[in-house]
Amino acid sequence: MVTPKHGHDLDRLTGLAEALAGHGAVTNEVRAAHVVTDPPAAVFERLGLPPGAGAVYLERLRRLDGRPLSLDTTYLAADIGSHLLEANLAGRDVFGLIEEVTGRRLGTAEVSVHAVNADPDTAALLEIAQGSAVFAIERLTRLDDGRPVDVEWMHIRADRLTLQTTLYRTPTGR
Repeated sequence: MVTPKHGHDLDRLTGLAEALAGHGAVTNEVRAAHVVTDPPAAVFERLGLPPGAGAVYLERLRRLDGRPLSLDTTYLAADIGSHLLEANLAGRDVFGLIEEVTGRRLGTAEVSVHAVNADPDTAALLEIAQGSAVFAIERLTRLDDGRPVDVEWMHIRADRLTLQTTLYRTPTGR
């Protein structure tokens, strides 16, 4: 069966449900949602956490019209993420919840995209063959005041989504 690919613009900071509005229903299967007292070193560094600070860990299987689209692993600063544990994580994008909890807008995100081959566990969850190409996206999201609040690693089915943006050429030397 040939499935249409949907576009996800990389020139705006949006959650998956926002980006795919009008293309179908995005739902979240929350596989894990809890406080971790010893997050990985990369999480401490990226979120700028003080020594001994915990974080909130989320793992969600994201679906578009009932079919798996992405597997998202998210760490949030504990003072913000702990409030999200009480929220409707199955029915809402994390970005909107962060803005509600903090009373601030999200500002920027640093995004890195590359392709990897799906490992057996990821392939099974995304319902693709082991070794299939998936987009591997790492994103660090900051509030509008620059504070890092959310670091994510996403594995997205490359056969269902196209990442797109518009690039502008600047004068030489800039």
